[in-house]
This record gives sequence, structure tokens and C-alpha cells, in this order.
Amino acid sequence: MAVYGYCRVSTDKQDTERQVAELLEYCKANGLGDPMIIRETVSGAGEKPELERILGKIGPGDTLAVWELSRLTRGGVAALFNIADRVRKAGGRLVETKSGTVIDETVAGEAYVFALGLAARIEREMIAARTKSALKARKEAGMKLGRPEGKSKLDERREEIARYQKLGINKSVIAKLVGCSRSAYLRWLKRQGGAGEEIRKRQGVK
Repeated sequence: MAVYGYCRVSTDKQDTERQVAELLEYCKANGLGDPMIIRETVSGAGEKPELERILGKIGPGDTLAVWELSRLTRGGVAALFNIADRVRKAGGRLVETKSGTVIDETVAGEAYVFALGLAARIEREMIAARTKSALKARKEAGMKLGRPEGKSKLDERREEIARYQKLGINKSVIAKLVGCSRSAYLRWLKRQGGAGEEIRKRQGVK
């Protein structure tokens, strides 16, 4: 039965020593032995390869201990629910040492996961309601919804497209690289005026 102590800080100007000390103290006091300490420096909203590595290893009887649940994610309740549920379904348990909260397959652990799931659903519905309300207000105010006329998501990728063009990459391939259809890419080229005409000539687009 492995015990993983996960410590995360957002920048290299911070250190994990406080988190490590708390984890070691908790594990000692609760007879968990010495945890395998894993440190990670990444923002709460960013990808966490070390955390993913732990989650991929956790099995029955294993423990993932963190000083505070916020160390796992800043992605909201839904993201936290997903992590807690993955640990529970693997037969492991998630422990927040700061509060002593244990999330496992016991009734208390199941209840905590259920509460997280319910909170995540409420959070999603609130975001959806706010978005719907904001769109309704804009519409009632006579404001046009959606992307401004004449604007394209490709405008923001103009420099990237220019690099592909210089490399002589086929227009169909460029469309895939920038995430749009070939016809959408050709329409965008056409709207570029003189520059677009030059681009089309370079790529053999008529």
C-alpha cells in the first residue's frame, strides 16, 4: 500500500517545505509511514504531469495525501470531483491533511464525493444561467451576438498561417493545422484583399 504525498506550488519562487512538513507529520501521526513525496511547480489551472502520473499509479489501498485540496486543482469543484472520483474508483483514498478529510469508499467518503458532484453540477448550472442571462441582456440592448462581422478566428493566427505558407504547405493541410475546413480557409484568404491574392497565387489557389 503506497502513500503518495503531493505538493504543488505555482512558481519557482515558492517552496513546498511547509506542505512537506505537514504531510510528514500527518502520516506519522496516523501510522501511514513515510510517504513518497512528489513536488510539482505549475499553476493550479495548468496541466500537472506529476499528479497525472500518481493518479495513473494509484491502486487498492493506496493513499494520495495533500496538504490542501486546492493543491490538486484550481479548476473549480468539477475538476476536484473528477480527481477525487478517480482515486476512489481505483480503490485508493484521498486525504487532505489540513482538515483531516478522508475521501474513500466508506459511507463518509462516498458522501463527500456525492457532495462534490452535486456542487459541481450546481456550479455548471450557475455558469450556464449567467451566460444565458448575459446573452439575453445583450440581445435586448440591441447588441449583435457572436463574432463581429468580418472577423474570423483565423485573424488571430495570421502569423502562424504565414509561416505555413512560407514553408509551402498545402492549403488543405494548413486548414487542418489551424482547425477549420478548407472552404473556410479559402474564404478567409479571399477576405485578405491584396495580401490574400498574393497568398493564393503562392499556393495555386484560384
